[in-house]
Amino acid sequence: MRLVASGTCRGSGKVFVRFEAHDLPDSRSVSIKAQTSGTAAVPCSIHEVPSFQEHESRQFVAAFPMLDTRSCQVTLSEEGEAGSILSSQSYALSFSAAKWESRLNYRLRKSLCEEIRDFDRVDMYDSATMEFWDCIEDGPDFILRGMLREPYRTDNKASLRCLTSTLEQIPVNPIIMGDACVKVPFSDTKHRRELQFSIRVPAILQRLVFDITDENHPAFSSFEVLDRPVLRELRDTTRKHTESAQFNPDYNWWFAQKKASIGTIAKESRIELRDSPRFSIVVPLFKTPLRLFNEMVESVLFQSYQSWELVLVNASPEDEKLSTEVRTRVESDERIRLVTLEQNLGISENTNRGIEVVTGDFVCFFDHDDVLEPDILFEYAHALNERRDTDVLYCDEDKLLPDGTYTQPFFKPDFDIDLLRNNNYICHLMTIRRSLLETLEPNRPEFDGAQDHNMVLQAVEKARHVHHVPKVLYHWRMTKGSTAENAGSKSYATKAGIRAVQAHLGRMGLRAKVSPSRRPFTYRVIYDVPEERPLVSIIIPSKDYTDVLDVCLQSILSTSTYENYEIVVIENNSEIPETFSYYERIQQEHPDKIRVEHWPGEFNFSKLMNFGVQKARGEYLLLLNNDTEVITPDWIEVMLGLCSREDVGIVGVRLLYRDSTIQHAGLTISSSAAGMLGHALPRNNWGYFALLDAQRELSAVTAACMMTKRSVFDEAGGYTEELQVAFNDVDYCLKVRDAERLVVYTPEVELYHYESLSRGDENNVEKKVRFHREVSYLNYRWARYFVEGDPYFNPNFTKGEPGSWYYQI
Repeated sequence: MRLVASGTCRGSGKVFVRFEAHDLPDSRSVSIKAQTSGTAAVPCSIHEVPSFQEHESRQFVAAFPMLDTRSCQVTLSEEGEAGSILSSQSYALSFSAAKWESRLNYRLRKSLCEEIRDFDRVDMYDSATMEFWDCIEDGPDFILRGMLREPYRTDNKASLRCLTSTLEQIPVNPIIMGDACVKVPFSDTKHRRELQFSIRVPAILQRLVFDITDENHPAFSSFEVLDRPVLRELRDTTRKHTESAQFNPDYNWWFAQKKASIGTIAKESRIELRDSPRFSIVVPLFKTPLRLFNEMVESVLFQSYQSWELVLVNASPEDEKLSTEVRTRVESDERIRLVTLEQNLGISENTNRGIEVVTGDFVCFFDHDDVLEPDILFEYAHALNERRDTDVLYCDEDKLLPDGTYTQPFFKPDFDIDLLRNNNYICHLMTIRRSLLETLEPNRPEFDGAQDHNMVLQAVEKARHVHHVPKVLYHWRMTKGSTAENAGSKSYATKAGIRAVQAHLGRMGLRAKVSPSRRPFTYRVIYDVPEERPLVSIIIPSKDYTDVLDVCLQSILSTSTYENYEIVVIENNSEIPETFSYYERIQQEHPDKIRVEHWPGEFNFSKLMNFGVQKARGEYLLLLNNDTEVITPDWIEVMLGLCSREDVGIVGVRLLYRDSTIQHAGLTISSSAAGMLGHALPRNNWGYFALLDAQRELSAVTAACMMTKRSVFDEAGGYTEELQVAFNDVDYCLKVRDAERLVVYTPEVELYHYESLSRGDENNVEKKVRFHREVSYLNYRWARYFVEGDPYFNPNFTKGEPGSWYYQI
């Protein structure tokens, strides 16, 4: 055999070299090895170019990763039928020379480059390949997700090494997220194994080389390169894909398009509403900078709705410039009133002094350096005309930067008492009916820093209706040291907030422990378990895969701190004899905890759940997938404490993929079905305004781990059996909400959910038809949600997927 290199090009992080092989019989093949001068093995592959005409030589294309080393020594061997080496030839590959030769060839021999670039793909069905989907940023790491494919064999044993461009090994521990056998498109008899993987690498933009080896089938071995530009693009695409409205760089432009126009403001100023409530705007002042003070006052003066009074409470009379400006403003408009204090009494008492003199129907609480949109009072007045029983109002808000631009819009959900216990999400512009406000306990200095939170908690306890205006009408100014800029700037406020939430729970007759949560000004509320410590029935449907089920059961048995539970496994048409041996053994080992009930019908998740509930003995039902693993020891107590509340019907939890990214943090009713909030974000990425880390109400949660009361389950008629596989949990949640019970999501409970990353089970025509029928059923039965929108999902967000998963606009 005589080999001659006849052309080189680079691309996709690889070097491709074409060789002409002379005196090589058709019965023989060519193998390849390469190593650096330091004897480090270089991943490489060689592929024959198909020929449909007779030639004096055979052509091959060799592929190498582009390395940051000078060169490597390549050995090309002629192999006989039994794999014996008959002859060998060496070739020195200079990576620097390859760069210049490639540039020249792209200019002068473009057809050559087109022929050999990415030629290693020619054997994609005969060797291992890798495809990358996501590059998820997680602190010091990138989480790379994708698919590894290779020809299917029952004994495939693939392994993966990750190398830098200098062949230094990066330790990786590939996590297999899914394993499937899939037909190739050109044959009914050939299949490929598809392994969904997740690996962590350092968060450095560099060329990565992946050496793929199948221990049992060396011929499948290959390599893949994730080049630096491709890695950067993958990172940026994933970042953009998951970027929430909070950090959208185009928000300032977006807001300019959405805010009320001059024409709209003019029209509003001439409209006569049926009811014309008067708004009293209370503003405590303390050493307010003059420019900010004037901008605040002018934002009130420019309101399109003019039935208001502005009550200025000056707690810094020694500030002569401010006091003079305040008096000037008071003299210029009779609607502006002044309360002058001898000294600063603290924000709570200062605010109380303003409340004492108000005369309006509703009292608004406005910070001394913030700004209102000119239509905010009109929007509030219009809402009050729509619902006369409204006692509390609030709106969406954003942050005002020193340069006058807007950022970090907070598009809030409709009223959510659980989120309000987690943090004062209502915040601005909090407005309370004066007759209701007069019945509340005045704020005391012990609530300074959380005075608004204390007040709104008291107000909503008595309010007939709380109204949310889903428009950005309030601009919270970011100044150095302000809470808007740095939530940790007032550490005393967290203690005040805990006191406020604990007092609220006491007034509501709820036994719970309040403690600081993971973010400033947020609170972890853990409700007490009922004193009788009721029986909880954990219902798990299962078919074969006893290794998966055993992980689930052992995690419950070894991790759970709550003792009064039973596990009801619903067996559904298992086919492997060892499954039934496992059932017998696990029941014998835990006779007081585990029993297996047999459902003889075809798979129908709704029927399985309904059957399981019939067989369960507990007052509380914990529906659980068999491919889950408990992480949180007090998971039952946390869920049970929430579920035992009279107003709660369902509790859902945070579920993680095995690579510690989010699989489920609640569901939203999206444009066609249900969107998975925060899907694939890292565990410690709390998402849009940290809502994924807040205990709160939602329209739906997944039944992969769901607790509900038996009484609520029976009242709702159980699961809808027309929904065999998909959306039965969403439908159940909406039925429970229709009965005026809450669906609460808690991040205080975490489980691993070993579900595949993609819907691999929806891959044939019959199943796709069934899936679309179930989507249609959901749309038909709950059309109101798809028309009016999810009350916990602000209408400013995009409704389509995946934007709805990440609170995008």
